[in-house]
Amino acid sequence: MKDNRSPERDFHHRSPGFPVTRREFLKIGGSGLFVFFTLGPSALLAQGHSSSRPGLPDDFNAFLRIGEDGSVSCFTGKIEMGQGVVTSLAQMLADELDVSLDAVRMVMGDTDLCPWDMGTFGSRTTRFFGPPLREAGAQARSVLLELAAERLDAPVESLRTENGVVFHAKNEEARVSYAELTRGKRIERRVSGPVSVKKPSEFKIMGTPVTRTDALDKVTGKAKYAGDVRVEGMVYAKVLRPPAHGAKLVRVDVSRAEEVEGVQVVRDGDLVAVLHRYPDVAEWALARVEADFLVPESDLHEDNIHDHLLKVAPAGEEVARGGDL
Repeated sequence: MKDNRSPERDFHHRSPGFPVTRREFLKIGGSGLFVFFTLGPSALLAQGHSSSRPGLPDDFNAFLRIGEDGSVSCFTGKIEMGQGVVTSLAQMLADELDVSLDAVRMVMGDTDLCPWDMGTFGSRTTRFFGPPLREAGAQARSVLLELAAERLDAPVESLRTENGVVFHAKNEEARVSYAELTRGKRIERRVSGPVSVKKPSEFKIMGTPVTRTDALDKVTGKAKYAGDVRVEGMVYAKVLRPPAHGAKLVRVDVSRAEEVEGVQVVRDGDLVAVLHRYPDVAEWALARVEADFLVPESDLHEDNIHDHLLKVAPAGEEVARGGDL
C-alpha cells in the first residue's frame, strides 16, 4: 500500500457514553499545562459526533498534562495488552518533552478520566497513536519554552531544555523548571497540525533498552488482570456445549450439578449454564450435567474438510489496493 490510511468503518454502535459532561471532564485535571490531540479524521469518525452522545469530546481523544509538580501524565483510551506500549509511549513523550522517563505516567483506559478511543487492536497503537503523541509532546515543550522566555526575559532561540528544566544556552544559571512555569496556572493548547518533532539522532530515551514500567507489578503479582477482578455478587458461567454443529439437545439432567453447594443452573431452551462464584467449581459442576444430543450425520473427515471450508467460505472483501508488486 502507498499510504497508511485504513478503510473507514462506522463504530458508532460500539461506543459507550462518556461518564461526565465536558465541563466536568475539564475540571478533573486541575491546573497545569494541557495539550489535547486527536489521531486524525478516522479516529474522530470512530468517536462519532457529540450531538449523538452528549458530553463526549469530539475535538480530541487524548491529552497530556504537565502538573504543578513537574510530573507528566498522558490520558488515553489506549490500553496495555502486553505489547509494551505503556513503556514505549512514555519513552516517546519523555524524549519530546526532555523529561526523565520516571516523570511520565501513562493513564490508559481509565473510563473516568480518559476520552473514549476507538480501541487497542491490530498493532496500531505505536504506528497511529505514537506520532500524534510525539507532536503533542513537542507542542507542550514549545509552550514551555515560550513561558520560560517571558520568565527569563530571553529569546526562545537562546533557550534549551533538559530533564524538565529550561535554561539559557550561554548562562545555565538562568533557568526555570517546568513545575515553576505551570504552577498556579491552567494553560490549554490543541495540536491542530503537524509539529516539528525530534530527529532520531536527537533521541536520548527512544530506542534505548529500559526496564518495562509494568514489569515489577507483573512479576510480583501486584498487577491486576481481568481474571483478578472481583465485584460483589459476581459469578462465573460455564456453558454446556453441543458436540457438533447442528446438534440438538434431546435430554438433560442437571440434578447432580444442582447438588453442588452454591451452584445455580440456568436453562433457556437449549441453553444450559452452570454458575458459581469460583470458575473451577462451575467447571466441575458442569461436568456433572448429563446430556444427550441428536448429532446430524456428516460425511466430513480430515481428508476433505479443507475443500469443504473453501467451498462454504464467504466471498472475500478487498479493503485496500496500492503499490506495484
